[in-house]
Amino acid sequence: MTTIGLVQRKDDVGTTTIATNLAVTLRNRGDSVLLVDAGPQGPQKGTVRDWSATGDSQTPETIGVDRPVVHEKLPSIEGFDVAIIDATGKLEEMTISAIKASDLTLVPVQPSTADPKKVGQVIDCIETHQALTEAPSNERRPAARFVISRATGSSRMGEQIQQIVSEAPFGRLDAGTSQRVAYARALGEGASVHETGDKEAQAEVKAITDEIEQILRADGQ
Repeated sequence: MTTIGLVQRKDDVGTTTIATNLAVTLRNRGDSVLLVDAGPQGPQKGTVRDWSATGDSQTPETIGVDRPVVHEKLPSIEGFDVAIIDATGKLEEMTISAIKASDLTLVPVQPSTADPKKVGQVIDCIETHQALTEAPSNERRPAARFVISRATGSSRMGEQIQQIVSEAPFGRLDAGTSQRVAYARALGEGASVHETGDKEAQAEVKAITDEIEQILRADGQ
């Protein structure tokens, strides 16, 4: 099973939007997909579990993991081609667990509202894990990429966050998401943008999925 993790230490940066739309797109391409909600549970709405509960029988299977044991739990789960982890929140241990579980870690960044400190913390976690899985351990170095989330026509990446991203030991996807009503509507309805009429949103999700599949193929997944 190939595992893709979306991680951030800051809430409301679009991880759930990307995770759910990626899951549906991969399912539509023939993969059996498991969604893993590894975010904090509380009064906030719009989690993967909320999305799944609102969906229909075609919604990808979803499980919740509320403790930092994602990397221990996933290897024992069978019957899926792809697992997608949505791990957003302040708990560093959960971030680390999701990164350990992932073949590809995606770090969503909103250009104008990114928190340099929290992005830096995620980078540090990824760097540490990559260093631990390099030779001479003979384990494969896990891949990572930034992905631009909720961009607007006028949004520009702040100078500090731009420097952090440019100096990170991994790059960013060419594809990303824009601020669109279709994403919010689909998330609230337990659907994806494929069920909306927004062709531009659909094209964004397709481009993200294509690029992810290309990275995973190059990495031998």
